[in-house]
Parts: sequence; structure tokens; C-alpha cells
Amino acid sequence: MAHVLRTSGRQLKKWAASLAATAVSTYALDAGAAVAGVALVASGLLSGVNHQWLLVVLVISYALWAFGLRANLRANWTLLATTGTSTNVLSKAGYDLARRTTSSTRAPRLAAAAGYTCTEVVKEVPYYTASFGAAVVSDSISADEALIFLSGANVAAGLYEYGIARLTSAFLRYRRRGYASFDTDWVPADYLTDYYSTVEPDEIATIAFFVRAMQHVQRDQPVLFFGVGPTLHHVFAVAELASEIHLGDYLPANLAEIQRWIERVPGAHDWRPFVRYTLQCEGNRYPTDRDVTVREDLAREKITRLLRVDGRRSRPVDRQYSTVISPYCADSATDDRTTWELLMRNITGLVQPGGVFITAALRRCRSYTVAGRAFPSANVDEHDLRAVLRPAFDRQSGSIEVRQTAQEHGYTAIVLCWARRRSLAALTDIRSGRASGLHSNGAEIPRRASGLPEAARRVG
Repeated sequence: MAHVLRTSGRQLKKWAASLAATAVSTYALDAGAAVAGVALVASGLLSGVNHQWLLVVLVISYALWAFGLRANLRANWTLLATTGTSTNVLSKAGYDLARRTTSSTRAPRLAAAAGYTCTEVVKEVPYYTASFGAAVVSDSISADEALIFLSGANVAAGLYEYGIARLTSAFLRYRRRGYASFDTDWVPADYLTDYYSTVEPDEIATIAFFVRAMQHVQRDQPVLFFGVGPTLHHVFAVAELASEIHLGDYLPANLAEIQRWIERVPGAHDWRPFVRYTLQCEGNRYPTDRDVTVREDLAREKITRLLRVDGRRSRPVDRQYSTVISPYCADSATDDRTTWELLMRNITGLVQPGGVFITAALRRCRSYTVAGRAFPSANVDEHDLRAVLRPAFDRQSGSIEVRQTAQEHGYTAIVLCWARRRSLAALTDIRSGRASGLHSNGAEIPRRASGLPEAARRVG
């Protein structure tokens, strides 16, 4: 119940912010446009221009208004995708509705733009009513003066739209200024110390979920871990079933940390507690030290490739896999929802038809900390994950689970998922018009310290 109340509270805050921004912007726009229209008429600047040329001026003013609106639509989409709020409440309504009712990644953007544009067009009605209505009922106001008024109002509206776009972009830049850089601030040793000194509650949930998901994975095939970071704690669950294990990451420092463990370099991170817990999840209630060593040695033997990958590329790896595992990767590499969707499409594109994709994400998290530095997160949840997987993955073969954790590093819950990519025939049917989703459910794990994404690094 407390979780539901917190979620509802966050949504209410987003709607309240959007409503307040809409009210303020509507008042400011109407007041500014009206003043500009009256000022242009009163100035007499266009009083000697004939009617035809005034129509041309009016068309130009609408072009300027459209230019400003276009800039604002772009900025508003980025604001929605990043924060879930908007400067136009109808735009937010269309965005939220599209995210929940369609599988298309373009539909929310189109719905947001349509809502915003409709609102701005409706705002033009009072100007037409006031200007031409006054021209009809009063001899003191001519039709040409009405056109001049509208031209001035449109230019002001265009400048206003462009100004709001610049302010929105400035706000988003300011919001990002506090984030650390993966390229310059990321220290693998700090991350391992902060999150993997012990098996914390979120990894208790994640590893147990992954062990269960292994039941759906094809045996004796290569497995790709995409965005593995400097970590290996999820690798041990696939060591027995994979023919090879390929580990990919964007940062060379992360891959170097893994190489240290493979080569048994003194001081390399100790993953034995995670190996022991993995064995327990597999049914070995009391793993011996030898059991742990055997699994570690098997993992070392199966890891055959360390790959430098970039999730921004449409084909980050030159092949597809029957199993791709990418926990806490795309969501922990960016605070931009559009970028997250791109990363997810590129990563899931590495799963061959009929193959399995396994992932995990921080739920509704905007940033997480490593050694006191804040790194960005995409603020996604199970609905976002379901929507991005729906076009290519089977709703009847997969699961999405939400697990609550204690907030210590910037997040309060995680989303766990496995899904099977549709066959080529099924994908063809979907492109013909069918769509589906993935089943989801929720559970709770102990409220204590929480762990973090092994992919806390810039893969995209």
C-alpha cells in the first residue's frame, strides 16, 4: 500500500506541475500576443500596406509561429521523455495514454505533439473572434487592422514558443549538469566496493530470477552479456549451460577489471559470495568451497571473448545470439528516455528469432550514486519495458517482475524481465497489425541496502 501511495504521489506531482505550467504559459502567451497585436496596430507601421500584402504578412507571421511551435514540440518531447512532465497538460495526457495503449515507440511522441498543437491552435480562436468580431460590430476597426493585429499576435506567439523551447532546453541542460561522466569519472574499483562487497537484497532478487530464467535458455550455445561493466556476478548462472560466454562493455577499464579476475591477479574482486549464492539458488543448499572454486574455474574457461561494444550502434556486435543478458545497462547509461529506447532496440536486436533476452532495470530512478558521484538513469518502469519489448517479443513466453528495495543509492525498486523473441513468421504477422504485451507481477524483498546496475557505465 505504501508503494502504491508513493507511486500515486509521484504521478500527482507530475500532473500538478504540468497543469501549473499550462496555466502559466497560457496566460503569458495570451497576454503577450494580445499586447503585441495591439501595439503593431497602434504603431501604424503597416497602415499604408494594401490588403493583399497584409495577407502575405499574415502568412509570414504564421510561418514564424510554426517555426517557434516546432522548436517547442521538440523541447517538450525531450522534457516528457526525461521527466514525465510537460508545459502542456493535453500533450502529457496524449503521451501517457499512448504509452499505455500502444506498442509503437513513435505513438507517444505523435500523441504528445498532437495534444500540444491542438491546444496552441485553439488559443488562436480568441484572437480571430476579438479582431474580426470587433471589425464587424465597430466602424472604428477595419478588416485590415484585424489582419495587422493577428500578424502581430502570431509573431509574438512564435517568439514565445521559441523562448519556451530554449528555456526548456536550458532546464534540461541544468538538470544534467550534476551528473558524473562515465568517460572521466567512472572508477570500477569504487563501483565494486560500493555495490558488491556483499550480496545485497536487490542482487538476491536478481540472481534468483536469472537462475529461474535459465530454464528457458537454449543449452550449449554462446551467451552474450551486453554492458557487463566490471562485474561477473550474473555470469556464474550460465557457466554450466553456455558453450561460450562473451562479455561486452563500452569502457575498456571495465573489461580490464574482468581480465584481472580471469588471470587471477592479486587484488582482483572476490566474487565467491555471489558464486555461493548462485549455487544455492540452483538447489545446492550448502555449497562447499570446492563447489565455489569449480564454478569459478568453469566460468573462466567459458569466457572466450571480451568485446568493446557501443549500444548506440544499430548492430553493436557482428552476430546474433540465442541468449542475450543485459541487466542494468541501457537504463543506467542515460537519463534520456529516447536514448534508452534506442539502446534497448539495438541490444534486443542481437537476440536471434526464438532466442531469449534477460534484463533488469532500476525502476523510476533518475540517478544513482557511486563513491558520492551521481550517474544518470532513464527513469523507466515495467510499462516502459513492456512497451519497448512488445513489437518483437512473445507475450505468452516471458515475465516481468517488480521488486521493492530500500532506497540508499537513488532508487527504491527494480524491474526483472525475461522474454522470448518471436520467430520470423510471428514477427511477420505482428508487422501486419497484431501486437501483444508481457505478463507482469510484483513482489517485495527485504528493505535494506540495495545494489546497483552492473552496467553503470556509458554503453550508449
